[in-house]
Amino acid sequence: MEDQISKLIRQRDRLLTLAAVSFLFWQGAQLAMDIAQEGGWEFGPFELVVHLCLLAGALGWAGASFLFLLYASRVQRSKAQSVIQDELFCHNQRIAIRFGFMALIAATALLLAADLLVDFSATIALRALLIIGITAPLSRFLILGRDDLEDES
Repeated sequence: MEDQISKLIRQRDRLLTLAAVSFLFWQGAQLAMDIAQEGGWEFGPFELVVHLCLLAGALGWAGASFLFLLYASRVQRSKAQSVIQDELFCHNQRIAIRFGFMALIAATALLLAADLLVDFSATIALRALLIIGITAPLSRFLILGRDDLEDES
């Protein structure tokens, strides 16, 4: 049973990593396109790279969402949810959410300060905040989980 739980936890961490990286690529490419459009810049030879990042990120995000549905059914079938979502999981989740909140506050302050120096649209600011709001807590949660695994070894 413990081997199955370890496998489920590794799968969860891989899915979270896929989701975070995919979201960062997808929305990061969108942000780059928004900035270039607003600034009137051309990507030139990098336009293909931006579009490939956008496509790969969107497909990765959709794939991660679908795989989470499969993962949830595996966890439910194994009746391991209470073991997977133990006290340490809840503790790490709270830390990650707090970290994400603080990252959003810091990013908002930076964007407000940047608005005094550079004129940019609300779309750019909101997309940047969205990227921070999704990737910061996911990344922090994954780092905390990795640290816990290293402590057990």
